[in-house]
Amino acid sequence: MSNELHVTSLIVQVKPGEMAAVRSQIMAMDNAELSVNNEAKLVVVVEGPHQKVLLQTIDAINALPGVLTATMVYHQSEVLEEGE
Repeated sequence: MSNELHVTSLIVQVKPGEMAAVRSQIMAMDNAELSVNNEAKLVVVVEGPHQKVLLQTIDAINALPGVLTATMVYHQSEVLEEGE
């Protein structure tokens, strides 16, 4: 079990008319949350126990129909204390 927590934020650009479908698919992901959105862009926060999980989630978001790009703009990792 990892004792780290990794958090990243992404800017996701979406094709016109595809926002509702992309939003619902991202909201269905266990480790992703929507933070801000408008008609063409989303800010998505992704958490995981290691970088590999984050990269897999970014790849999955990039592969969604209607997504033009998912670009990481922030990454932080912390070592968790026992019991966190």
